Amino acid sequence: MTPYSEGLDASSLNLVQMFGLLIGGLALFLLGLEFMTGGLKAIAGSRLQALLGMLTSNRFRGVLAGAVVTALLNSSTITTVLMVGFVSAGLMTLAQSVPMIMGANIGSTVTAQIIAFDVSRLTPFMLALGFLLHAFGRRDLLRQLGAVILGLGLLFMGIQLMGDATRPLRTFQPFIDAMQDMENPLLGIVVGAIFTAVVQSSAATLAIVIALGAQGLMPLEAGIALILGANVGTCGTALLAAIGKSAEALQVGVVHLIFNVVGVLFWVFFIPQMADLVRHISPSYPELQGLARLAAETPRQVANTHTIFSVASTLILIWFTGPIARLAQLIVPKRAQEAKRAGDPIYLDESSLTAPSLGLQRVRLELTRLGQLVLEVVRSGSNMVSTGTIEQINFLLDQDKETDRLAAEILHYIGLLSQVEHSEEEGQQMVRFTQIASNLESISGVVGTNLVSVSQQRLTHQLDLARLRDEATVQFVDTVIRNLEQAIGTIADPEASEAAQVIASKAQIENLAATARQVVLAKLQLADKSDVLSFRLAMDLIEQCRQIAQFARAIAKTAEDFR
Repeated sequence: MTPYSEGLDASSLNLVQMFGLLIGGLALFLLGLEFMTGGLKAIAGSRLQALLGMLTSNRFRGVLAGAVVTALLNSSTITTVLMVGFVSAGLMTLAQSVPMIMGANIGSTVTAQIIAFDVSRLTPFMLALGFLLHAFGRRDLLRQLGAVILGLGLLFMGIQLMGDATRPLRTFQPFIDAMQDMENPLLGIVVGAIFTAVVQSSAATLAIVIALGAQGLMPLEAGIALILGANVGTCGTALLAAIGKSAEALQVGVVHLIFNVVGVLFWVFFIPQMADLVRHISPSYPELQGLARLAAETPRQVANTHTIFSVASTLILIWFTGPIARLAQLIVPKRAQEAKRAGDPIYLDESSLTAPSLGLQRVRLELTRLGQLVLEVVRSGSNMVSTGTIEQINFLLDQDKETDRLAAEILHYIGLLSQVEHSEEEGQQMVRFTQIASNLESISGVVGTNLVSVSQQRLTHQLDLARLRDEATVQFVDTVIRNLEQAIGTIADPEASEAAQVIASKAQIENLAATARQVVLAKLQLADKSDVLSFRLAMDLIEQCRQIAQFARAIAKTAEDFR
């Protein structure tokens, strides 16, 4: 018993003090959950992306990936919100997300199993050790591990406070009657769903159920009804996250809701049988009597109920992933969307900001897309210089503005990621991605400013630069473009050998540039002002191509650092 609960009994029930202990305990529990989640996400790091890569294999691996990722993130809500982002960005189909969501429900039961342990004697040591590691650890891993241990300590302390707050209710008849009424499954489901939707954490609902059970205040049947409701209420956050996004993203939230509602509708008719099964498989303490026995047995029974619900529902519904996806599509039909402009990000999504490793993967995808846009600008610019019309020049300027806008969006997203707790390695990756985005923006700027200027002067003075094209100048430009294409390829696949080829191409490009200069000088006798201006513009063009090659090498060198 904590000092805060001394003097509380049924005869002198202090509702204000009791309520303060209850919400204080809940606040500590949620704070501990946040510490645990942050530490686990940081420790998991890039492993999350590898686990998510299992999605494309089959439905059972999808369930496994969902369960493991949720256990690492310590929240099925976060996992489901991530699925909303993935489907919205087109990284996975709705059908692929269904097994992942089922697995997320299983993974969320890990927290319930942890908090069902009675480790009250170890709580002070957890808090002390966790604080020391988190505050004074010299390595990232030690600080992250400290956050997890500190979170566990706060979590258990929160449960203890909630238990102390409810202890006087053991002999408070109105509350006992209310708990008996909670055995009405519909009432219990509604209460559990509403409370979970408000606090946005099914784990918090389970913690309260366990705290009440540990005081012998909640019959198992009432706890089961609340747990069923909590599984429905936890869908609210994912549905809110999908508001304003594509229909496909909203369908993910609906899939989560369908899975839990169908599971609840099935189990609501078998609550007594589930209670008997849970009592049979859970540890029992026949040597204890009355409230003491309930207090010893109920916490683990509640945790096992949550696990059985999620696992059994998944085993039943895993065979109906297709129909579930189609039902979600029927409920939320795909709507016609306005065509996105090139500068609108496709892969960047706020949901991935919860896990820096996943957010960085989104940045990598968007950078690759930016690279393709820049490559198209360079190709268009190389043709425009000698033959482009004023309309083509204006179109190219619009393309350059779109690439600048997308680069700005990427840099802003990286800035948001940098504000989330991340590892040193992830911080270095953010810096590298910033460098790549800046280099790509610079390449686009070379075309949008310098090459456009050359084209405009050609049109103004009616110069014929097309006559300067021959095998040597074409080979020089083509080599620069091919190098840029290889460099952009290394963003998506830093293990590719193209990075070394791009870096080693400097001498080749310098030789080709020198040859191109000689060809231009040979073709232009510089006999009049027109030839002199053409020569100057051609030299500018060669120099701008060299700059593009330099930026391409910088991208390749940065990508090579990922190895």
